Amino acid sequence: MLGGNQTFCAPSLRRFLRPLVVVFLLVFLVASSGCQPQLSQMARLGVKSLGLIIEASQAQYLEPVITTYIQKRLPEVGITGSEIICDRLGIPLGFDYPSLLGWLDSRNLLELRENPGIEYLAAISIAEAESPRHTTSLTIGTEKSEFRLSQYKTVTLHYRIIDTSTGETVFSGEATGKSSDIADLKVGTSGTKVGIQLADEKGLLKEAVLNALKETGLF
Repeated sequence: MLGGNQTFCAPSLRRFLRPLVVVFLLVFLVASSGCQPQLSQMARLGVKSLGLIIEASQAQYLEPVITTYIQKRLPEVGITGSEIICDRLGIPLGFDYPSLLGWLDSRNLLELRENPGIEYLAAISIAEAESPRHTTSLTIGTEKSEFRLSQYKTVTLHYRIIDTSTGETVFSGEATGKSSDIADLKVGTSGTKVGIQLADEKGLLKEAVLNALKETGLF
């Protein structure tokens, strides 16, 4: 009897499992397709050469940071920096953003298209909020006392992506980037102390700018 039951149940079990396997495969395929990374806005354009011009109070420090960020995400793209572009257009370094946009007429853009061969120009302006804002808090308890020092940095990034062949603005907008660092000093009944050194202002600025770039979705 036992052997007979086993012979009967095996085909039934296979018929029961077959649709489950099919459903599982369908769910897996849908989930896998949904996990594919989406292309950035610039990647969808198929850009091969990009001009980058940065206006900021610390442009010399920030331009290599931004260039490295873009290059990692668009490794096939050749990037031309502010110095070459300003020299080509006769714009002095240290320009302000509104005057820069006034320089970008169709004639100047075509010059960039021809030499050094820039397909799209990314004009980026970065405005910093006041110096890093600090907050402090003090908590006193019977078992543990804690002193916390926090600092925050905020930047606003304005951007415009221009097609040099037509002078058309392909993308434009602004994004906000924030960064923070927290240092704690704790004193317990055992006398242990833990301290974390706060980041310097440039480190906070770099992190805030990178966060703003991520928010744009450009790269």
